[in-house]
Amino acid sequence: MNVNIQGLPPSVIASFEATAQARGISLNAFLREYMIENAPSSPPAKLSPDEWGKALDECLDAFPATGPLPDDAFSRENIYGREDKAVGDVLPHRYKGKNTVA
Repeated sequence: MNVNIQGLPPSVIASFEATAQARGISLNAFLREYMIENAPSSPPAKLSPDEWGKALDECLDAFPATGPLPDDAFSRENIYGREDKAVGDVLPHRYKGKNTVA
């Protein structure tokens, strides 16, 4: 099979030629290897809704089982934390205790 690519910038051609020469192979051999190594993979097969559901279940089953979260895991304090504590942890020590909010 012959492929003819038009419009490649000279710098790209020179780069491929230099790489092939450095490897001691012809430009054709280098381009053949390059195309084989960088060929796009075939698209995944279309799954039916049942097959997709089964695949998703298998994926989720691979994760370790965990128990339910306690109710207080969703409290405002546990989600956002205390604002004064968060600011104090982030600001350098010279700003702690000073009113930094105008």
